[in-house]
Amino acid sequence: MRSSTATAARSSTRLRVGRFETGPALLLAVFAVACLLAALGTWQVKRLAWKTGLIAAIESGLARPPVPMPRDPAGLARLEWHPVRAEGRLDWDHAAAFGLESSGGRPGARLLVPLERGGAPPVLVDMGWIPEPVDAFLARLRGGEGAAVRGYLRLDHPEAQPWLRPDNDGARRRWYWKDTSALAHAMRAPGMMPATLVRTVDTEPGPPIAAEARIDLPNSHLGYAITWYGLCLALVGVYIAYGLTPSRRKTP
Repeated sequence: MRSSTATAARSSTRLRVGRFETGPALLLAVFAVACLLAALGTWQVKRLAWKTGLIAAIESGLARPPVPMPRDPAGLARLEWHPVRAEGRLDWDHAAAFGLESSGGRPGARLLVPLERGGAPPVLVDMGWIPEPVDAFLARLRGGEGAAVRGYLRLDHPEAQPWLRPDNDGARRRWYWKDTSALAHAMRAPGMMPATLVRTVDTEPGPPIAAEARIDLPNSHLGYAITWYGLCLALVGVYIAYGLTPSRRKTP
């Protein structure tokens, strides 16, 4: 008698639709998780649209003719990824190596040189790739020279050290993240603009080897969206299969 009463109580707390049977607590849990997964997928779809538009705007900016490098740092924001040209004196005595980068299978780094512009704030120029040993390469650079540099502008100077980046070594002229104030002090370039002019026009075969204008913005949002939506569908599929399992509907 007791067993029949318990079985009837359990049955009354379960939901049945045809051959499908489940408990309300499980239904609510699956519904909440499925909504969360679907929301994450929708967020990634929106991020995909935003990133696609951003890349299209950058490509459009790179296709424009170069403009003079502004004298006021306030004018930098509108020129991100825009071709610019600047004239001044390249100070080779205070050049430095930045990051770790390979070219054609050879290890190396980027060569950073301050460009003095007379009455305008100096600007950091990424002259291009240089091979290891970079210390020996830097030791060969001496003096300064007048130059007209063309390239595109990057506002890539973070205010804090990025995660997992090594410490900068100003004494050895090795930099792994662009600390504007520390770079300006080490390069004797007070008031240096918080941006990098990435040279793209080679006048010599190099090294340094000038960079091609490339967009290094990751755009994996479509894959993320498919993943979240796929997990949502998989959860719903497993839940339906669980509710239709015949062995679960047998009365003990």
